[in-house]
Amino acid sequence: MDRNNDIKIISSILFERFQKIALNAQETASIIGKSEDYLKKDREQATGIAYIRLSGKNRSKPLYSITSIAKALIENEKKVS
Repeated sequence: MDRNNDIKIISSILFERFQKIALNAQETASIIGKSEDYLKKDREQATGIAYIRLSGKNRSKPLYSITSIAKALIENEKKVS
């Protein structure tokens, strides 16, 4: 399958479920099956899913766009033979 199409499909499913284009850490963690601490560690190490902070300050809560979540899921997909 085409990766871009897969990203569009997953993004569409996420939007239908949450009715918003950016999710908080708790919502994101539930989607990827990891903890919020896991996401925090990724942010601190500048790895993992891309995120934004609306105020631009480190104290503001991180938000993850549904497209970034979908892209991370597809790019980290492992193929089995």
